[in-house]
Amino acid sequence: MFSSGIVVVLRLFHIGAGVFWVGGVLMFARFIFPAVQAVGPAAGPFMDQLTRVRQLPRALLGAGFVTSLSGLLLYWHDSAGFQGAFMSSVPGMAFGTGGLLAIVALVIGLVVNAPTAKRLGALAAAVQTQGAPPSPEQSAQMQQLQARLGAAGRIVMVLLVLATAAMATARYL
Repeated sequence: MFSSGIVVVLRLFHIGAGVFWVGGVLMFARFIFPAVQAVGPAAGPFMDQLTRVRQLPRALLGAGFVTSLSGLLLYWHDSAGFQGAFMSSVPGMAFGTGGLLAIVALVIGLVVNAPTAKRLGALAAAVQTQGAPPSPEQSAQMQQLQARLGAAGRIVMVLLVLATAAMATARYL
């Protein structure tokens, strides 16, 4: 298995990236995205800066990958190579459930959120380039994409909160 130094480094990566990932998703899903929706088209430059220039979605997905990979390695270490005795213990099941929830959240982020945000950003850029208000078709498409992104964002937020709760309590069950 791993030396204690490697375990410490893996834990630092897991917890540090996890804090950024969960905190960023919570902030975005609970505050930023609803505020952007309330402001409407005037929020376009802000969202462009946040998503395209600052690349927040890419940073969150990267943190999700680091969190998931380091978590899998820690789980492998704690379970002595995925041995059933640890995995069937209450802490093992809690860590496993938390990890599964986080991986599902990451997959939703990859398959739903990232492509939807990219399409929404491209549409917003096209509207901004045309220098006129969005056409009715563009407005309808924006609303559809925003609704999809909002719903998926809330699902990811709930999954990550549950994963965090499982991870935080697993050793004490």
